[in-house]
This record gives sequence, structure tokens and C-alpha cells, in this order.
Amino acid sequence: MAKPAILTKAEAGEATFFLQMGGQGSPWYKELKKFYDSGELKEFFDVTLKAIEEEAPKVTGSIGLPHGIDARKWLEDESSIPSDAYLATAAVSLTMIQLTQLAYFEAVLKAGWSMDDLIKHTKGSTGHSQGLISMTFCALGKSGKDYYDALALYMKYILYLGVRAQEAYPEIEPTADDLALATELGLKDPAPMVAVLGVTHDRIAELVAETNANLPADKQIYMSLYNSPVNRILSSHRSSLLNFYKQHKATLEAEQVKFVFLRTTCPFHSPLMEGAVAPFEEDRKRIGFDFKASELKIPVYSFADGKDYRDLADLCKTMTYDLLVSTLYWEKALTPLKALKPTHIVDFGPGKTSQRLTSDTLTGFSLDIPILGMANAKEMKSFTEA
Repeated sequence: MAKPAILTKAEAGEATFFLQMGGQGSPWYKELKKFYDSGELKEFFDVTLKAIEEEAPKVTGSIGLPHGIDARKWLEDESSIPSDAYLATAAVSLTMIQLTQLAYFEAVLKAGWSMDDLIKHTKGSTGHSQGLISMTFCALGKSGKDYYDALALYMKYILYLGVRAQEAYPEIEPTADDLALATELGLKDPAPMVAVLGVTHDRIAELVAETNANLPADKQIYMSLYNSPVNRILSSHRSSLLNFYKQHKATLEAEQVKFVFLRTTCPFHSPLMEGAVAPFEEDRKRIGFDFKASELKIPVYSFADGKDYRDLADLCKTMTYDLLVSTLYWEKALTPLKALKPTHIVDFGPGKTSQRLTSDTLTGFSLDIPILGMANAKEMKSFTEA
């Protein structure tokens, strides 16, 4: 395999990298099927799909995975794919998005980059929401059998995390009242997370506080993800988010604020997900997922506080809690870029959402760092071609 030209530059001290993974809500099927159909990642798919197939029957039919997850069948036969609504359920969405991200990572390793070279020339890394979990796998820097053993464990980990998340918030579908109110307000597909785009975080916080004052304690709205200066996510029950929009519709329209529900079935990054933490810990211990912070070979910066995961006392518990409950501050995860000053950011998708969020944040930092998205064939080539 020819050495990538950008690796030659790195060896000459002319290139360094910062790695990132995206989060929930991105389409993944076409990207993943392209890899599957190519046959170039056969061992990767053998290991990951087998891991899913070993564990899925144990939870199929549960609230968390009512109709199972037949990833192999879906990839072999596009007509077998379930509805978009089912693909958006936590256990399915989390699992398939992680599978897609790690397929991109595997593809880079098959295209001329060795794990050692990538680790050597990477200054730091992060991930948006569930992408932080995927990035810890990459940061382990494993190779050979150890790499594939860890890969299998990560697939089992994310499947169970999705199942327990959904069990903690079993309202997979909107109620008839939710749908009626959404229709009245001109909104589609109400979900427990919504993107509120425009104006400042402080302005939206004011409006949230006004609505929360009239909501019971168990129906509160949380500002759960701060993605960029004008992009944030609210997490709560569908009814609360719909009431927020109803109360402030005129204001949001006057201030040109967009209100877009995410394709998800759980209010991640909020206290509403606390109930998933303890049940999932039992799963994690049972499958033997017990990686240590000391095993991470590159810095992995947290979106919760910007700190390096390598300094954690308990890596596994923290990254579980961060996805389920911790507020996400994308700016904190990227603040290390100011000091690290890598020549390139490498994004493992899926899609381009995390690229856009990072680009907006870099603008706020007055930094100009090119972002190579592996979901873009041209940019993938620029990172892997000789």
C-alpha cells in the first residue's frame, strides 16, 4: 500500500491532525452500504455484525429494541430496511451510527495509514455526543486481534446503551395529543429533542425559563447541547417542547428562529436519562467492557468540560454518563485547538453535520483549519492518496 502524501508531510513535520466524530441524527445507510458492498472491509463487518447478532436476541422484543436490529439483512437487502421512525429509535440509531463512524476509521487504516502513524501525528481528538464514545475506541490505538476484540466490545456497548436509554424513556412514539398539537402549530414529527436555531443562547434560555415556570418538575425543558453560537438543542418530553413552541411561536417567528425536531426517541444529555445509568452499568460489566483512561494514546477532549479523558478515574462510567446526562458544549471540546494548532481536522462523520458545527466554532475562535470529512470522497482521497 502506497504511503499517503499527507503522511509524508507529517513525517517531515509539515502536518499534524485533530480527529473528530459526529453525533446523532445523521443519515448513515447509504454511506455504510457503500462500504459493505465494496467487500474491502470484510473482516470489519464480520466482527461488528457478529457482535450485534450475539447480543441483539437477548433484548429483542423489549421496550428498548421492540423489533430487533438485523443490520446484516438491511445492508444486504435495501428493501428490508424498517421505517425511518424505527431507525430513529435509540438502540438502532446509536448502533448504526457508531458502526458507520468506525467503518470510516477502518477505511483510513486500509488506505495506507497504520494505527501507529495516525496516533503519532495526531495532537488531539473529540466527538460530538455519541461520537465521543467512538473516538475513545480510536484513541486506544490497538492493532491486530486486540483491535478487533475491542471493536466487538464497542458494538455490544453501544447496543446496550441504546436499549437502556430507551427503557429509561419508553415514549418511543408521540401521543395522539402530541400529534394534534404539532399539526395545530404546523410542526412535523415531534421528538424529545429539538434544534432551536438563531439568536443567542441567553435569549433562548430566557424563553425556556418562562415555559419551565409553568411546567411540573418532571416535565422541565433542558438546554442540552450548545452546538455553536446560534445552534442549540432542547431536551424534554414532546409535550413540553410543543408547549414551549406554542407559548413563544410569535416571538420565535419574529426573531427568525428555526425550530426543528431531531430524529431521535430519547431526550439525551439531560437529567431525564438518569434512569438508564445503573441498568446499563450491569450490562457493561457483564460483557466485559472495562477499558481504562490510561489506555488512551492520544488526548480525547470532553464536550462536558473540555478536559482530557486520559485524566479520568473511571473512563467507562464517565463516557456513559456524558452521552446520557451531561450537557454538551461543543466549544469546550474544541477549545484545545487554540493551543494545539493542528494543520488539519479529520472528521469521521457520518455525514457533514459535525464538520459544519466545527467550522462555525472555528470562525468564533478566529481559527482557519481545513476540515477533511471522510464522508466526502474527494476529502477522503486527499487524506489517503499517495
